Amino acid sequence: MFKKKILLTAVAALTMYATHGAADISAEDVKRLQKDLTPVGAERAGNADGSIPAWTGGLTEAPSGWTRGDDRPDPFANEDPLFTITQDNVDQYADQLTPGSIALLKRYPEFSMPVYKTHRTAAWPQPVYDSIADHATTAKLVGEGNGVDGVWGAIPFPIPKNGNEVIWNHNLRFQGTFLNLPSGLVTVVYNNDQRLEWWFDAKVHYTYYDKSLSESARDEGVMARYASTITAPARDAGEGNLALEFIDAQSKPRKAWIYDPGERRTRRAPNLAFDTPDRPLNVIDDYDMFSGSPERYDWKLVGKREMYVPYNNNGLNSIKHTVKEVYDTPVINPELTRYELHRVWVVEATVKPNARHIYAKRVFYIDEDTWTILATDKYDGDGNLWRVGFNYPVTAPEVPVTAGGFNVHYDLKVGGYYAVNGVTAQDRAQTFDEEPPEAAYYSASALRRRGR
Repeated sequence: MFKKKILLTAVAALTMYATHGAADISAEDVKRLQKDLTPVGAERAGNADGSIPAWTGGLTEAPSGWTRGDDRPDPFANEDPLFTITQDNVDQYADQLTPGSIALLKRYPEFSMPVYKTHRTAAWPQPVYDSIADHATTAKLVGEGNGVDGVWGAIPFPIPKNGNEVIWNHNLRFQGTFLNLPSGLVTVVYNNDQRLEWWFDAKVHYTYYDKSLSESARDEGVMARYASTITAPARDAGEGNLALEFIDAQSKPRKAWIYDPGERRTRRAPNLAFDTPDRPLNVIDDYDMFSGSPERYDWKLVGKREMYVPYNNNGLNSIKHTVKEVYDTPVINPELTRYELHRVWVVEATVKPNARHIYAKRVFYIDEDTWTILATDKYDGDGNLWRVGFNYPVTAPEVPVTAGGFNVHYDLKVGGYYAVNGVTAQDRAQTFDEEPPEAAYYSASALRRRGR
């Protein structure tokens, strides 16, 4: 068991509130978003020893000379690690590591965590901040915590009272309006370097943040529209899926369709959710670290901790890396990763007595500045740590947003990992003809330089 260092005792004292109903945020609470809290609800101040700095607005300007479509630069490329956590010194830093990090460090001598100076680069557009303040007193959980209402274009609970509210902040966090991945990559490595790869084309429309949507379109409650098509290997090329995600997962569950090129037909896919297997070592709701309805779990807000988590990983997500450089069995190349000390919300999800899921318990570590799940530990029915996930986010100041990036899930039983939206080698990346919409480039790992 890891030591739970609760930093916000006032918040932690409220974590046993009911998991549905009104948010119980007053107008005075909302004023805190301009005072001691950031516009998204994070602590504005740094920590006591200064190792976590104060938030001063984040990065909001594109680098000088950078053109949309170019390889996204690493704003901290000239920094060296402060130290590196390895198998030899893991116990020294255990209080600020997830159990999954500790397990990987102790199992794989090849796995290490280079820790850099902390930069609070996260920023969102001002209209999103305004929408958060406007909806903070009206947003509420509905359907026993399985949906939200009274909010649009904002994280609903900037001052959360329970685990349900935190996970909905993750599901509804700002990630831009459109995402275009013309050459994404899924890699699975397991059982003594058996390697499987799928290349895909994907597009996401985050309708929840689309300012051009009409009032009637908003009433439909569509959170996001997702479409993808596999381009390689040849045996799977042409396979595609389409999904609609709603902000009220109780009354409007996810709608999904699959196209099978062999049958040349499209069919509904009601099982494209929860613990339906995706590729080896992964299930559907592992996408984005967690996605979809929270209905199968009871959610407990443990509190907030200072932890070493992936952050500012533009370097890992660069298109300059080849696939071979990144996927270094039995772990991804640790020299390309970057970890920083940040405050994260800790949420435990335990399967409800009347529900089922292959993960009996999951623990999520959610960034206070972006509401992004940066790490997750997943346990089997016997209480054993089974799978460990990390999200290595990208910072895109021209949007501005910190999101997307490289996701990897390690399986401690099989001995392997599943990585999605991974680094794309330039010789496999695809070109495109039109300027994509807003935020289409923030996951540079899946794009090549325009015109090459």
